[in-house]
Amino acid sequence: MAELKVYLSKELDKRFRMLAMSVYGYGRGSLSEAAVEAFTKWCEEHEAGKQDQQPEEGPSSSSSDPVTRAEERPGIVSSARRENSDLALK
Repeated sequence: MAELKVYLSKELDKRFRMLAMSVYGYGRGSLSEAAVEAFTKWCEEHEAGKQDQQPEEGPSSSSSDPVTRAEERPGIVSSARRENSDLALK
């Protein structure tokens, strides 16, 4: 199995934990089960959305490079985390 580290707001973390445990119980693995369900649904929705889209004409403004895509969405990563990432790349 793969491990994935995800950063959530405190509010979303609290909501997710409470709901995951109410659905899957308070035992070991309940957060993982809920996360797998959430990621699976998210992937299915976005894969279905790609099938419905018509191919664009001309060059695409979007890049397949994840760093470039993240830079196009500046509010996603906090400035402190971005600075730490910049230092790690040097």
